[in-house]
Amino acid sequence: MKQRMIAIVLAICALAAITACGTPLSRPKEAGTTYPYIFVHGLNGIGDDAGLPVSYWGSTAGPLLPALEQEGYLCFAPTVSAAGSAWDRACELFAAITGTRVDYGAAHSEAHEHPRFGQTYGTALVPDWGTVDAKGNLRKINIIAHSFGGATARLLSGLLQNGSEAEQYISKKGQLELSPLFEGGKGDWIFSLTTLASPHNGVSLLSMVDINPGISWVANLLGSNEWLDEALHAAGVAMGGKSFGEILRAAKTQDTAYYDLTLEGAQAVTRLAPLHSETYYFSYPVDGTNNGKPTDDMSLPLRVLGSVIGNFTDEAAGIDDTWRPNDGLVNTISATAPFGQPSKKVDDASALTPASLIPASWHVMPTERGDHGSIIGMARTKEETLQLYLDQMRRVDALSKAVTG
Repeated sequence: MKQRMIAIVLAICALAAITACGTPLSRPKEAGTTYPYIFVHGLNGIGDDAGLPVSYWGSTAGPLLPALEQEGYLCFAPTVSAAGSAWDRACELFAAITGTRVDYGAAHSEAHEHPRFGQTYGTALVPDWGTVDAKGNLRKINIIAHSFGGATARLLSGLLQNGSEAEQYISKKGQLELSPLFEGGKGDWIFSLTTLASPHNGVSLLSMVDINPGISWVANLLGSNEWLDEALHAAGVAMGGKSFGEILRAAKTQDTAYYDLTLEGAQAVTRLAPLHSETYYFSYPVDGTNNGKPTDDMSLPLRVLGSVIGNFTDEAAGIDDTWRPNDGLVNTISATAPFGQPSKKVDDASALTPASLIPASWHVMPTERGDHGSIIGMARTKEETLQLYLDQMRRVDALSKAVTG
């Protein structure tokens, strides 16, 4: 038990370490891509809009997005809450792209005991998102998401597609304004969704020791203390526009990333995030082990966690030997595709052509060697890191041009 508690503490520290941000992006005069790219960071991450000298997207390799823009790709990396639930982060992502105030929904906010509205994003990243151009083509976006950013992006896609019956009901009943995100009918606004080391099916680490009861206990102890909330907010202790007190209050109802990362929570996200008939899906799993035994492909801190994960099984919970391979935080099998959704393993990515790609099915790309941070540039060179992104974006761009003509 002691070993498992130490593993959880290390996991939280490791996730916090994969937190970075970067300088504002320089916009190319003419972007060569059909649709812009939205980069969604993972747990404890920060987007490039924070303007700090080190970027989450590139980490120690150096900022990736300016290099991608030099190749003609229009890229944005907004910040969403560090440890918020997939629902809350999806609402924030929608507001960032559209340049509006965050609306978490009246029904959701009431159920999870936090304010309905969040920060206002003053400038739309994609002002014409969802409009039709002169040729009759819908203005869409591509999404590239790392780690828990995958759950965020998938839930955004699900809400765009189906909206929310609960939000529609309470809006009609109370004559309240309904966010366009909860209306539905916008599933085709996302052209492609690419996930990198994303825990689509949860992580076994949280099955070893469930930290959610502890979070809820702290929330119950401190979350109702208005003076603490106000003091911390005044001191600038806020994450993604939410004060510390707001985060604690939300935690009482498991409206956090840590619940969505459990096997049960991940299943709940998947139920709200079906595949759309016109969207193309790609996933990049990562493995730094030899059947659960860490190798030199992993950094030392994640090697320790990788060993704990690789030695854990729980047949009753459905965690069998196939869950042993991992990237130090996320089980490789979890990063392939959400269980129950159509998927196809890609053996040779270079052989993919626009004609061979199909919508509404996951294309599971060849497993990357490394750890959870290496795929975004941690302890890697820019050349090693950049190539994966260029290959994928060229693939998606060729596909979008083939589809739109």
